[in-house]
Amino acid sequence: MRPMLVMGVDENGLGPRLGPLVATSLTLQTPSYERASLCARGLRLGLTDSKQTGGFGKMGFAESVALALLARTRTAELPGSADALLERIFPDVHRRLRARCPDAATAAQCWGVDLRLPVFGGDPGYGAQLLDRLIGRSQLRLVDVRSRVACAGMLNARLGDGKNKLDVDLELFEELIESCRDQHGAPALVVCGMIGGIRDYAARFQRFPAARVRALKGRRGQRRYGIEGVGEVRFEVDADARHLPVALASIVGKYVRELCMRRIGEFYQQSIPTLQLASGYHDPVTTRFIEATAPRRRRLRIAIDCFRRKA
Repeated sequence: MRPMLVMGVDENGLGPRLGPLVATSLTLQTPSYERASLCARGLRLGLTDSKQTGGFGKMGFAESVALALLARTRTAELPGSADALLERIFPDVHRRLRARCPDAATAAQCWGVDLRLPVFGGDPGYGAQLLDRLIGRSQLRLVDVRSRVACAGMLNARLGDGKNKLDVDLELFEELIESCRDQHGAPALVVCGMIGGIRDYAARFQRFPAARVRALKGRRGQRRYGIEGVGEVRFEVDADARHLPVALASIVGKYVRELCMRRIGEFYQQSIPTLQLASGYHDPVTTRFIEATAPRRRRLRIAIDCFRRKA
């Protein structure tokens, strides 16, 4: 039986006040996709939805898994820094993000602090052991992991163009699907997390012309499409809890976003040593972070659209 490619795609950071939106894909190869049994194997090892495996201040496990996945799917050598990790998982990151920064001071906010990895106390060796146990004697193979990142400046610019964050998120998903297809061939199945309140994805696709898209019958909480040259693409509620490839993508994406937030936080801690690091979400610590950094941002003339997302 010819092995099939299964791709999971998920996003992290759709709703925060600060920091990037990250979309991540993980592709695996398997003789047949046994969703329930594969998901159960992952769950026994703690490999499930990133909301369960890690969060702000609790990223050690996610870091262990994310770095092990990168080593398993990219090269045997682990990235030694946040910059190296971003370049490996998003090869065009400097042209797409850093080059868009309006000035050096604003760029330094996100790029001035390069973190040595691991930064959250993770153990890539432990992550590798988990992946070995996940694969066992099966013919499962982890093929690829990659991310796309939309920073606050990019998101705000797209809002100014009449788009919304759901549009941007879907565009990142589409780009990941095309990127994987171009490198590894068309997946037999792509499973994506549901994006906000979108119900008709075909009407909002930017990279897949309507003539190539066919709506398929799906269960409740699911949208299915056949896309010529790609394969079957699904959007599902709770996909990260139901599909192992989506769960693993979610873990990596959460790690990438937390690295980005940590860099921003440490940049401001250089001049405000008592500053508490923030998640960037809608919580009191983030509110205090915004207020405490305001004088420093004004002195440096850091572009507000590159710091805080518009509603």
